[in-house]
Amino acid sequence: MANPYELIAKIQQRMQDPVFAAQFNSLIQKLNSIPGLQQEVMRIAKIDNPSKRQKAINRLPPKVKSTVEEMMRLLNS
Repeated sequence: MANPYELIAKIQQRMQDPVFAAQFNSLIQKLNSIPGLQQEVMRIAKIDNPSKRQKAINRLPPKVKSTVEEMMRLLNS
């Protein structure tokens, strides 16, 4: 994702799909339950370079990492 506006537009478009919306909302609930994580996920989502994005994800705690990786797969599917 090049910028937050493109990310938001992509999410809004994909939210038309009820399956995507349910999965996305479930992941958002998990992410929102951890203080400060939402901002970190947005920062990671904006990283254009896949290897740099993966390095940022790898620095997260294991439980958080799996949720963020799932979110990235969902957004890129």
